[in-house]
Amino acid sequence: MQDIESVDLTRLIVDLGTVQIYTSTVQDLIDNACIEFHIEDLLKAGQRQWKAVMQYVGMHLFPDTSVLKDKSLKPLGNATIPTNCNRYDREVLYKLCDYYIYISNVYSKLVSTVAFSYFCNIPTNTMDIWSSEEPSSLAFKMWQKLQRSRKDCILDRAYDSNSPVGTMFVGNNEFGMNQPGIGDNATQRRAITAQELPRLDEKKSQELHVIDTQFTDAAANNTV
Repeated sequence: MQDIESVDLTRLIVDLGTVQIYTSTVQDLIDNACIEFHIEDLLKAGQRQWKAVMQYVGMHLFPDTSVLKDKSLKPLGNATIPTNCNRYDREVLYKLCDYYIYISNVYSKLVSTVAFSYFCNIPTNTMDIWSSEEPSSLAFKMWQKLQRSRKDCILDRAYDSNSPVGTMFVGNNEFGMNQPGIGDNATQRRAITAQELPRLDEKKSQELHVIDTQFTDAAANNTV
């Protein structure tokens, strides 16, 4: 398998207290997954294989996902016993999200909420649930970062690909790229329409003035 020299194999990704996650650990798991799945070059592997690799990494990196849970305890409602409500530590997942996006870029893979969920060994609908939280929350910002990174990946692939039809299909399907009435072009079209409205009113007023003049001239001729 091709080595990625730009990855710092000694950097700490996140400290979970009892467990520290280093880039070297993740890289070793990626290498092991490629051996097990007979992937000779991960850079050339497809998205399905990449997700399988991420799932392999997540299952071995976080076999017990309790290490990803929030350690802070708070009373819930009228209860006197504090609890973490079994919630994930959003700050920890945010750091993991940054690294997941980084390695996706290194291996030229499309960012997705599903692959990130595999990487953390958490339910794949977690990000979808967090997408409905308050925009100011870290959970929503994490989902938003993944979506923006995914859109950026699609645009890059459209530029890099000699046949971008498949890439643009994903972009159209998920983000409404290149569809009439959707996206930046639609916004520009709406703005142009709004700017043209005064000119349309002015044109109509001129037309009414011409018609009124014609009626006036005809009336004068009939009187004569």
